[in-house]
Amino acid sequence: MSAAVPDAVAAVIAAAIRAHPTSTPENAARAAVAALDRAGWHITAPEAIAAVLRAN
Repeated sequence: MSAAVPDAVAAVIAAAIRAHPTSTPENAARAAVAALDRAGWHITAPEAIAAVLRAN
């Protein structure tokens, strides 16, 4: 894997966390995932995790 991919993801996550400095870790994570989604990234979870998320 190229270093560019992890660096690009890290930059988006870091920016989202900096934009929400008083958020709980959970809300900061949600902000980071939303920022990745807006940037066109797709996050795929293993089926076992996806089933739990769908149930909630």
